Amino acid sequence: MAPKPPPGALSSFIASPTLFPFNIQVKDYLKSHPSKHRIVAAALVFSPPNPTHLLIIQRSATDYVPNLWEIPGGSCDPDESILAGTVRELWEESGLIATEVPRQVGESNEWVEEGTVWCKFSFEVEVEGVEVILDEEEHQAFFWVTEDECRKGEVVRDGKRTEIKWTNESQVAVILEGFRLKREEDKRAAAQLTSQVCPSRSAQT
Repeated sequence: MAPKPPPGALSSFIASPTLFPFNIQVKDYLKSHPSKHRIVAAALVFSPPNPTHLLIIQRSATDYVPNLWEIPGGSCDPDESILAGTVRELWEESGLIATEVPRQVGESNEWVEEGTVWCKFSFEVEVEGVEVILDEEEHQAFFWVTEDECRKGEVVRDGKRTEIKWTNESQVAVILEGFRLKREEDKRAAAQLTSQVCPSRSAQT
């Protein structure tokens, strides 16, 4: 089980203004979207020291969809916002504390179980630190993985190969979209840095 976070730590994150629609209580969101009944939120976390690596966690052998891999996430409570639910689930499943939620990744994913319509949103989340502490009742292993490893569905560490079987195909799709957005962001940042360091000839004259 993840340790108790410092007071207020889970509510001190900042979010992009573009995510305002997700910063209202779940019960209010559902009132304005009556076709949906339950909200699930997931977090894509890139390693702060190595942003080409993403956190994935393996479900416990004794839990629902055992031994399959996913990104941290779970059901949001009615009295919390979707973003707050994302941050809380991330901490509960990985022990990581969010500092910022910069963007949504991909579109929402919906499915029906016993007449209940579930709707899942995924967000990129920045965190402080990289020490992952799993709740062993829910998850039993984790990796920081590259995009190529996600595509191949296997991870090799210290000579040991681990096959990555995902909870569902939509999980893979949102992960790959997250990597795509991250690459685009890095390209924009590099281009901006280049323009600052090497201004155009016309700007110098």
